[in-house]
Amino acid sequence: MTRRTRYLSMVLCLLCAAIVAGCPGDRVSRSTGEAVDDSLLANKVMLALYSDKQVSGRQIAVEAAQGVVQLSGVVASTAEAQRAVQIAQQVKGVKAVRNHLRVQEGPREHPPRTSSLLSHCEGALSI
Repeated sequence: MTRRTRYLSMVLCLLCAAIVAGCPGDRVSRSTGEAVDDSLLANKVMLALYSDKQVSGRQIAVEAAQGVVQLSGVVASTAEAQRAVQIAQQVKGVKAVRNHLRVQEGPREHPPRTSSLLSHCEGALSI
């Protein structure tokens, strides 16, 4: 290689390295410790929601990233949504709570019981 080609390739390599080093990190590049901490935090919030009698925690999904907790799902009332946010804020390690809960209009639909679902399927099969 000529001196000029070597110099150009070295400059390009350094430029690429500088670009890669300057890129901001994302969720994929988090350390294992951060991922475990976020998972533990989300589980703590879920446990707090499940143990509260005013909140139907099973309808609420919890995600955590760097101490910020996001609540999403469906709740029966605005009061239940506010209570869920309050519970999440009280969990140690939570820096902020993002409320993406939706208040369901009208009565809640409960999933069909296994026995009624089974009888419905049996009835459909006996045609």
